[in-house]
Amino acid sequence: MRKLIPILLFVLAGCAAYKTFNQTTTGRIVLRGGVFQKEEWSTALTMRRMSWYHGMTLYYDAVFWKANPDSPFAMWFSASEKEFFTKCETFLVTAGYSADPSKISHVNFREQMKLNGYDDVVLNNFSAFLKSHPQATDWRLSNYKVVGYCKRSPTRLNTSNVAINFAGFQNLELDL
Repeated sequence: MRKLIPILLFVLAGCAAYKTFNQTTTGRIVLRGGVFQKEEWSTALTMRRMSWYHGMTLYYDAVFWKANPDSPFAMWFSASEKEFFTKCETFLVTAGYSADPSKISHVNFREQMKLNGYDDVVLNNFSAFLKSHPQATDWRLSNYKVVGYCKRSPTRLNTSNVAINFAGFQNLELDL
């Protein structure tokens, strides 16, 4: 029994320390297929994901899709939203979730996107279709704020990467 106590204390101390540091992760979210009016397709919408945690607590989660006018998912954009394909050098769709805006907020995320040369645009139509996708409930996308980001030509930044750097966290870069 005496040998078990130091091991137990070590495990507890390790778990306590685990909850006290900031960490980041990246990944992908895949939504398979889609529907628009009488059109139906099986193509997947693959979005890149960045997440910021404090220990086991999610502070902010963001998914990115480099919008493509040739994708069947482009049908989800309204006519005015589709204008961004010609007005923007790069047109991104993001969905962000802030668990605690006092830690990392949507405003913090928008500021980081501005540092990358992107202006935010409203995507009400695309947002409604994305959130009504059958797999959206698997990812709890109804809790996410969908925003478009437009990098206008000519860009002042000569990189296709998006770098997000929240205070106290590792810098994350997304290669588009």
